[in-house]
Amino acid sequence: VQQSNYVDSIDLLKKAISQYPEENKLKLNLGNIYKLLDQNDDAVNIFSTLENSELADLANNNLSLIYLEQGDSDKSIEHAKIALSLNQDYSDARFNLALAFFERKNYQDSLLQLDQLSETDDYKSRAFELKIRIQQIICDWSSYMITKDILYANKLIVHPFLHISHVDNEEKNFLNAIDWSGSRVSENKIVHLKTDKTKIKLGFLCGEIRNHPTFHLIKNFFKELSNDLFSMTMFSYNHEEREKKYIEGSLEFIDLTKMNRKDANNCIKTFDIDVLIDLTTIISHNRQNILDKNCAKVIISYLAFPGTTGNPLYDYIITDTIVAPESQQKFYQENLLILPSTYQVNDGSINVDVKEDRKSWNLPINGIILGSLNQSFKLEPVMFDAWIDILQKHKNTYLWLLDEGEDMRKNLLSYLDKRIDQKRIIFAERVDRGRHLARIKNIDVALDTRIYNGHTTSIEMLQSGIPLVTLEGEHFASRVSTSLLHALEIEELIAKDIDDYKEIVSTLINDNNALNSLKSKIQRQLSESKLMDTSFFARSFEDAILGVIK
Repeated sequence: VQQSNYVDSIDLLKKAISQYPEENKLKLNLGNIYKLLDQNDDAVNIFSTLENSELADLANNNLSLIYLEQGDSDKSIEHAKIALSLNQDYSDARFNLALAFFERKNYQDSLLQLDQLSETDDYKSRAFELKIRIQQIICDWSSYMITKDILYANKLIVHPFLHISHVDNEEKNFLNAIDWSGSRVSENKIVHLKTDKTKIKLGFLCGEIRNHPTFHLIKNFFKELSNDLFSMTMFSYNHEEREKKYIEGSLEFIDLTKMNRKDANNCIKTFDIDVLIDLTTIISHNRQNILDKNCAKVIISYLAFPGTTGNPLYDYIITDTIVAPESQQKFYQENLLILPSTYQVNDGSINVDVKEDRKSWNLPINGIILGSLNQSFKLEPVMFDAWIDILQKHKNTYLWLLDEGEDMRKNLLSYLDKRIDQKRIIFAERVDRGRHLARIKNIDVALDTRIYNGHTTSIEMLQSGIPLVTLEGEHFASRVSTSLLHALEIEELIAKDIDDYKEIVSTLINDNNALNSLKSKIQRQLSESKLMDTSFFARSFEDAILGVIK
């Protein structure tokens, strides 16, 4: 095992178990090796034989972890609870239980487990990190500034996603990402040589070919790329059949879902890929661990995560002159691959869906609807206070937010502290994408979030002809909407500070002619600007790829 010779280890353990069938530690070790090799069915079979043994707490905890990773939170909870019933001080099992409750969106149950872990040295930091994540989702801002100060000072190393959604400072984000990835800063090669004149073998790795924002952005992209330049392969996992069928006519589709880490790695290598673009990188449920530097001549991070991964696995990250200009290179582990217009691809469509009646969405017939249908983790007290200031100033306005559950609603309404009538905060239920695109046309002015902008949500608003007011921030995640508005050539909606943001919104509320004129301009620019020009984006993308592999 110490020499990573797992095949021989398995053979030896099997022989030992046949000779000493009562030695349960041998079975536990065999199960652990199966787990290490992603042979989860074999691991489950072994651990299941130990559920009534003296090692039942360890076996049930391992089963809990396997089911958690497979997305079966119910079974994960079941086995974690059994492990804790046998050993109430079992921190591993308690953390797995907290994670499983989190995946089930049982946030209060998760917090109860995390509170018990916060005093243990081995899980204190991890418990705190998950607690921060939950507080973001449910908009519990009781310790927001304390948390932000801790993260800004890099006193706690957290997942880069958590850091960039609290701290809009590229240098701080970079230092956290480097420490989180465990990688030292290294210089990546700038030019990779292709030794033959055949088509460039372009691969994509993605776990979001399903009803997911990444898919909705990129679904029409592949058919725009040149088949004369590229032979393309999609390495996909956890996809849905409808979305798979939508794109598979444009490229070869390889299903990695049931492959373990080693088999998936070997599969990718058999294609001898020149450029591999990871569309998932480090967001939830990624499979970054199947990659190594030998999977392609060039590996590129794109789209899913707006910032540096801190990982030298990636040679490049695709950006633009707004979200991450050349001056920010020193804060990226990856080399910046800068596109001439916005970095963010979109499907090229203009939303012409018929607007659904306001009554269908519990919206007032009269009044100005200010909408921010972003995920709740993007909300934070500084911008929320600005929104409430706007509502206090303009009595005929209503704020429309995406509903993320009872805890989120209660916390936001409590935070209001009677500054406005609670009925002026309206929560939008989650619906299918078609109805969502129809309902957003009821928004008069879209309000962007501050530290972590809307990404897919922002382009949806603009595609629907709705003015989107944004505040240009200091890092990638807080400059995405600015990038989109620059590409649309409507810079007047980009605020320089909070006061400017409130002033822009107030002007649109007060001046109906200005609002209608701006809406007309947006509709015109959707046709005339580069934002929706998928052909222009594809040619820019191709030029960028050709520049890194010659």
